[in-house]
Amino acid sequence: MNNSKQKRVLAAVLTGAMALSLAACGGGSGGDEKMPENPADLKATIVVGGWPSGDDGFKAAIPGFNEKYPNISVELDFTDTTSHHQALATALAAGSDAPDVAMVEGAYIAQYRDSKALVNLKSEPYNVEKYKDDFVGLKWEQCYSADGSRMVALPWDVGPTTTFYRRDVFDEVGLPSDPESVSKQISTWDGIMEAAEKIYKPGERWFCPSVVYYYQLMFMDRDYYNEDLTLRLDRDGDIDCLNMMIEMRKNGWDMNADMWTPEANAAFQSGACATVTTGGWYGGFLKKDIDPDGAGHWGVADMPGGIKRCNWGGSFLVIPEQSKNKMAAWAFTEYMLATAKAQNEMLAAVDYFPAYLPAYEDTAIYGEEDPYFAGQKTKEFWAEIAKDIKPVFNTLMDVTAEGCFYGTVNAALDQGLDAQGIKDQLAKDIETATAELKNQQIQVYKDAGLEGW
Repeated sequence: MNNSKQKRVLAAVLTGAMALSLAACGGGSGGDEKMPENPADLKATIVVGGWPSGDDGFKAAIPGFNEKYPNISVELDFTDTTSHHQALATALAAGSDAPDVAMVEGAYIAQYRDSKALVNLKSEPYNVEKYKDDFVGLKWEQCYSADGSRMVALPWDVGPTTTFYRRDVFDEVGLPSDPESVSKQISTWDGIMEAAEKIYKPGERWFCPSVVYYYQLMFMDRDYYNEDLTLRLDRDGDIDCLNMMIEMRKNGWDMNADMWTPEANAAFQSGACATVTTGGWYGGFLKKDIDPDGAGHWGVADMPGGIKRCNWGGSFLVIPEQSKNKMAAWAFTEYMLATAKAQNEMLAAVDYFPAYLPAYEDTAIYGEEDPYFAGQKTKEFWAEIAKDIKPVFNTLMDVTAEGCFYGTVNAALDQGLDAQGIKDQLAKDIETATAELKNQQIQVYKDAGLEGW
């Protein structure tokens, strides 16, 4: 549920200034409100806002929700990702016109988590911390305010990052095509170059959309900064990765194309591009939009180059303080995100992989063979990865830092910079782009009374 083009637009919209303005809005949560003992006594019409395909996920789970809460009517107000976040930011700052429940894209949770315009789910009667051990740690920790006193969001999904590859192309060039063998083949940069050379056909077929994504995978959890807000671009094996990228680009083995472009989508569909590494949710894109006739052509392998397992994407639900139906909004949020039934119904509908760990206990679902991926047990694989994803430190600057990545590194490759030169240029561009946001992050820490700021 990620789109890098949309993210680059959003980076200019959802800034640290917005986050600070939200932090000044709204009142306290909870108060005299409480959940009725009988769910049928909860009567309201709530509006839930977000972007596709979240609406399809909710539609799949709403019948079960209404079995428990028969007198809560749910209206869905969904638009594109950019428009949704723009409207949400405006409504929260103005104190009116926000939905009762809103989706927040994972890239922007740091912009919202200190906002007092959102309900503090740690407070009564929500008591969300009872679910702490039931969610993927990285996603849970992202919901806390800077000082840890508040929690304004609940995680929906996680993006276990894996390599989608064309089994038929690997077979054609004589490479092993079963997932275990492919994972071993791409586990080193030398192995990737060996496979890329075999797969490459000048002007006809390439190994991947852009080698830039390999370097970006080292930062996909968005852990760009230390807790003293120092940019940390040094990663194990980064120079080896960059040298591989330089060689791949020189040989023309990547398409030199953004993975989100129609050009790349057409290449995935035809087999002209043999691999792409991204979140597990991408499987839904392949099945429904990019290559709906590709059943049996695709497989799923582990991370390339020995890069640690990580998260790509995901979303959260928040409840604005201005909602007149907070108990109904919480009933919806809790049911959708903290019950295995709803999470797995939404997974079946839209491939949003649950951040809610108890959902994985349904072996009939997570042990099933996926015919699209030639019978591979993809959900079992993604659940294994999700359990490996560890919490990291995130900041207001992360999405802007991420926004520098593709353009800067791609241009540096085309300019012929060496590995260290690419890192230096990226550091310079990130520091320039995030300078004001860093000041705003420091102010957030000061306002929260954190020591050392």
